[in-house]
Amino acid sequence: MSDDGHCTCPQNRRTYTHKADMGKMQKSPEFKQMKKDHALVPGAVCAHCHRTHGQPRINWRTQAEQLDKNGHVQLTHLTINHKYPYLSLSPSLYLTWDPVTMEVCCTVCNGHYRKGMEVCPVCGINPIQKDEPGGKGMCNPCYLALHPEIKKERDERKEQWDAGVREYRAGQNEKRRKEKVSHPCKFHRIGGWCSLSAIHSQCQYSKTKALKPAPIGCSDAIAKKRVVKK
Repeated sequence: MSDDGHCTCPQNRRTYTHKADMGKMQKSPEFKQMKKDHALVPGAVCAHCHRTHGQPRINWRTQAEQLDKNGHVQLTHLTINHKYPYLSLSPSLYLTWDPVTMEVCCTVCNGHYRKGMEVCPVCGINPIQKDEPGGKGMCNPCYLALHPEIKKERDERKEQWDAGVREYRAGQNEKRRKEKVSHPCKFHRIGGWCSLSAIHSQCQYSKTKALKPAPIGCSDAIAKKRVVKK
């Protein structure tokens, strides 16, 4: 039994223990030897995207190389995919090769398989939902590339929506600017918050009462004479 990380939640303890046990099996010499015998041999390909070990990940549709966050070309790394969850219940099941319950696939497709997804058959990069009822059979970028009229319609609707949002925000900003100018205290900021507050609390004084004697008006604004010049 692995260290439970001193968790008090039973489910967290089980999750922590399961991940620790999986890590031990994947780092064991038996798993490395199984991967070497089946995944890292000449001619081995991913069962889903059909790439070989060390092959650059290229978008089949655009023929562009897939880059990682550091700008480097992503390379394919083959591993062993266990198709069924019960195989992780014991090391004997997990570390014994069985072509019926296991397959060779790359690490990317392995992650898709765990989430019930598969690689797009058009570009070979983006994941799509497996056996989705009424699905397009490809990822959204590939679908729009094959149907430019749909992409044009969507772009036009998006531009109309963005134009409406910009118009609404411009009106709200103009309204806030008028309210700020009409307020006599310089501590009163756009949006109605007070710059004297460390947590940007809303100003509690109206423009007609801010400079009246306390407790009706704001004593800080009167004391420091921060009054807008007219």
